[in-house]
Amino acid sequence: VTYSVMQLLAVFRIIPHPRELFWLFLPSLLLSYSFLITIICIHFSVPAGVKIHTAIAGAFAVLYSAFVSIVYFTQLAVIIPQLMQNKIDETHVLAFTERSFMVAVDCIGYAAMNAATLFTAFAFKGVSGKKWLYRSLLLNGLQTPVVILAFFFPAFMYIGSLWMLSLPAAMINVAKHFLTPKTKNKQ
Repeated sequence: VTYSVMQLLAVFRIIPHPRELFWLFLPSLLLSYSFLITIICIHFSVPAGVKIHTAIAGAFAVLYSAFVSIVYFTQLAVIIPQLMQNKIDETHVLAFTERSFMVAVDCIGYAAMNAATLFTAFAFKGVSGKKWLYRSLLLNGLQTPVVILAFFFPAFMYIGSLWMLSLPAAMINVAKHFLTPKTKNKQ
């Protein structure tokens, strides 16, 4: 949600360039670790019969976190300070610009994140009381090809922007999953 707010502020140029990059990349970096921890917690909360789905999701979450950590930390620690000091410009090989190396790595990272939500969804398919959790994870996960296509065809970015709604919805439903009291089997 923080990223989405900052993105809107950047689009409307309320935060000047390149300062807005800091406010876009910092919450994104923190999101990567939060998401990874969330997927791990989900894995340990589901029955053994569906752990294959959450284990695969965990592998994708690790990839996502690794890819985007490289991108965002590089931007925060190297590129943005140099941009602000006019030591480099947007043509630098590591700058986060349209169809650059860093955007490509970020793109494959978000495809991995969406794939993680897709596999996580299947751990909740048909589970009583988890219909919205399943649907929200699935909706986010189905955007995986859109994220990749957006790199090559920018028009897909508009469809991909649904991510700003689908991921928070999925994470709210995950929070509800953890807040719902578990019933114990009485034998």
